[in-house]
Amino acid sequence: MSQAHHDSENAHAVNPIKMTIAVTVGAFGLIVAIILLAQFAVGSHVIGSAADQANTPEAVAARIAPAAVLAVGDPTKGSPMAIPAVVPPAAKANPPVTAAASGEGVYKGGCFACHDAGVAGAPKIGDKAAWATRAAQGTAVLYGHAIAGFVGKAGAMPAKGGNATLADADVKAAVDFMLARSK
Repeated sequence: MSQAHHDSENAHAVNPIKMTIAVTVGAFGLIVAIILLAQFAVGSHVIGSAADQANTPEAVAARIAPAAVLAVGDPTKGSPMAIPAVVPPAAKANPPVTAAASGEGVYKGGCFACHDAGVAGAPKIGDKAAWATRAAQGTAVLYGHAIAGFVGKAGAMPAKGGNATLADADVKAAVDFMLARSK
């Protein structure tokens, strides 16, 4: 019985050679892990790469600059207030609308950016009261404001909605579409 007790004590004893090997392998593994982590953190960034050039202050400023500026105010009474125009990325990416386009197509191509949200006082599509006061002026006046631009008490309309590539017929078709949807 005493020998069985003595053998169980030896079973839990640590062999110094095994312990030295385990510590050495563990230290080596830790050093390799630190070296790999350092290479990952530092080695993935190459100085002078395109990523460096893309993140210069000038490049960042060019990416976040407004696509256009809308001047609101009477230029005869001092300088107008400049407001960045809302040009949705989808509208910039789409090719120019042709004269054969429908009013709905022109509207979806860019007009919606202001007329869905009421930006700069734009009458929201479907707002019968806002469109009724404008329709009372006649379509010729609405066409003129939409094509040439307009600044009034209620807000501002940039010429051709800020898309100079639109033909006058396209702008008129978009105005007709918005009027029809707002009766």
